[in-house]
Amino acid sequence: MKIILLFIATLFVNPVFAAEQSVTLSVDNMTCALCPITVKKSLKDIEGVSTATVSLDDKTATIVYDDDKTNVSELIEATTFAGYPSRVNAK
Repeated sequence: MKIILLFIATLFVNPVFAAEQSVTLSVDNMTCALCPITVKKSLKDIEGVSTATVSLDDKTATIVYDDDKTNVSELIEATTFAGYPSRVNAK
């Protein structure tokens, strides 16, 4: 009986780990060296984003995030709100 109770208790004590996801967005309106800094800041301000790499040359942003805390729609919304509309990169 104690073993069963211990097993049941571990089900509630052990944390559930979220999957880390990665997405690359195509980002519009980036024309100068300050643009990637602004896009990166808008992404890093979102809870759950662990890294954001933004390329002016490729006009992309690659983001690693916790899918329990955010999602692609929120990432797109953040860049768009900052003045840089984005969409999932089809490549």
